[in-house]
Amino acid sequence: MTQVAGTGSRLWRQGARGVGLLLPLLLLGCGSSKVAQCNQLAEVVNQTQGFMQEFEAEIQTFSESAAQVKNLDDIKLAASQYTSAVDKVVTNLDGLVDDLQATNLRDEDLSQFRDNYVGVVKGFSTALTDAREAMELVVQVQSEAELPAKIEESQQQTMTAVASIETLSQKESQLINEVNTYCGAAQPAVPPQPAPSTPTESTEPAPTEPAVPSTPTDPGS
Repeated sequence: MTQVAGTGSRLWRQGARGVGLLLPLLLLGCGSSKVAQCNQLAEVVNQTQGFMQEFEAEIQTFSESAAQVKNLDDIKLAASQYTSAVDKVVTNLDGLVDDLQATNLRDEDLSQFRDNYVGVVKGFSTALTDAREAMELVVQVQSEAELPAKIEESQQQTMTAVASIETLSQKESQLINEVNTYCGAAQPAVPPQPAPSTPTESTEPAPTEPAVPSTPTDPGS
């Protein structure tokens, strides 16, 4: 089985870093049915590797664009890059929820983990959507005169999303450690890393540098 590492980690720090990964299951004491179900769950969770890497690359593009803005059009373009990246990762997270819910696990403990993890992923998706709506305020700015007020409003709305992602990342890390232990994973889960990729408190939509995470990812901003 493959180890679960967190979605929250990737939703933070340059957009994404550390989504779900389950460790190879090597314990001989586990029954074949349990091993198969652990591997089945791992296969679903680990699909995040591809789309979170894409999200990370897109957030890096946003970060580079935001660092070079010279006028209102540049700022709005950078903000649009961010919202587009978040739209895609939210769609993928929602798809992950569907796949998890469709995963039939007879083992009650694994089934409970799956259900709890679904709740976390839904939370990431919601928080990222909130961050996206906050950045949309910058995209819709009509003049440079209104830009400072809109950026401040955007940052205030983003604070709630940031707090949610941080809380969800801690919960996710605990769940991942629990399932890796239960499945007999060979190594501990990767711990969450700090600092969301949300805009800094400036007049440009640039993301904060890591000090943070996966999850939702981001999430972003």
